[in-house]
Amino acid sequence: MKKHTQDIYFTGYVTVLIKGDRPELFFNQLVQEKVLVWDIIKKDYQTCEAKIRKQDISKLRMKRRRTGYKVQFRSKHGFPFLFTSILRKKPLLLGIFISILSIFLLSNTVWKIDIKGVSPELEHQIETQLDEYGVRLGAFKLTLGAPVDIQQRLLQDIPELLWIGVQEKGTTYALEGVPKTIVKEKEQPGPRHLVAKKKGVIVDMFVSEGAPQVGIHDYVEPGDVLVSGLIGKEPPAATEEEETEKPEDTRKQVAATGNVIARTWYNVSVSVPLNETYTVLSGNQETKYAAQFGDNFRVPFWGFGDSGYQDAQEQTSTRYLRFLRWKLPLGVTKTTEYERVSKQVKRTKEEAKAQAVKLAKQDLQLQIGKESDIISQKILHETVENGKVKLILYFQVNEDIATSQPLSQGD
Repeated sequence: MKKHTQDIYFTGYVTVLIKGDRPELFFNQLVQEKVLVWDIIKKDYQTCEAKIRKQDISKLRMKRRRTGYKVQFRSKHGFPFLFTSILRKKPLLLGIFISILSIFLLSNTVWKIDIKGVSPELEHQIETQLDEYGVRLGAFKLTLGAPVDIQQRLLQDIPELLWIGVQEKGTTYALEGVPKTIVKEKEQPGPRHLVAKKKGVIVDMFVSEGAPQVGIHDYVEPGDVLVSGLIGKEPPAATEEEETEKPEDTRKQVAATGNVIARTWYNVSVSVPLNETYTVLSGNQETKYAAQFGDNFRVPFWGFGDSGYQDAQEQTSTRYLRFLRWKLPLGVTKTTEYERVSKQVKRTKEEAKAQAVKLAKQDLQLQIGKESDIISQKILHETVENGKVKLILYFQVNEDIATSQPLSQGD
């Protein structure tokens, strides 16, 4: 019976005292009406005690009216009676509610911002930006962006940052940054030549150290010495009689420094379609919020219905609530839909050619660097195949072709 009592604890039961002539007959009649009765104790000839379920109290009262027995409820047991008792203690309930609410709010408030790995000046700059984002002491975390969003905004707004990690650890935001390395002045290089790294025709020279070995309009091949790191007169070649006493080389060894600009050539192949379809963001967006329960179940509470976008890019982030150091399976999910639209471009042959030349120049400029200049261009070959204009272009470029080569022991 003990196990049975434990099972009905959540539904509730009462201890009743029945007074009257032969009270045990009253309980027998209840049992016949399928009322569960247990722990029956006969106190005396006219008094009997037993336990019944809370849900059977109404049947007991109806039976008492028809029989004339007196009923006295001695005690109440179980969760329903306990819950009712607590509800009657409003000050206690209010205190419990305020305590839980306070702990919940404190657990979801930013109490510390820890920044490591950067200088004090950069740390102050990061703190200023975080304050603009709303990330400050006392801020409610659900109103802030996700850590990855804060990271991206910091990298975008602070050029001095190479990288920064943002982690949410309970009530603390931990940030660890890596500043961009300031390139220090290079150490003085050792003795060296400047040699050609590609073929070309010299068009200009700026030599600050070393002896020029070529002049304007000279054609050079890769590996040719452009500026020598040996300054002075070269010793004469030793004769057969002087082979045992080789003349001493008195030339001064320096680090050849300068720029040697040469005219170089490139052939570039490129193709552009006459008809092209691509997708872009229209600028329209719609944001929805939902209560998140666990990992998969959501209940929307803001932004109902379909956005109506035929094509959209969706971005979702979830912020879970915390209670003390525990992350609760309850949070808020923010979903932003960005409308995408298809753009169709129809080009004439001349427009496709112009676009192809533009793309070829852009690709070549990336290859040669922004310090180099594209002087001229010429279309060598032009075809239209499979709806595409295909070009082979010839470019002339002015670029620095000098690269360093350390002096060898034999120089």
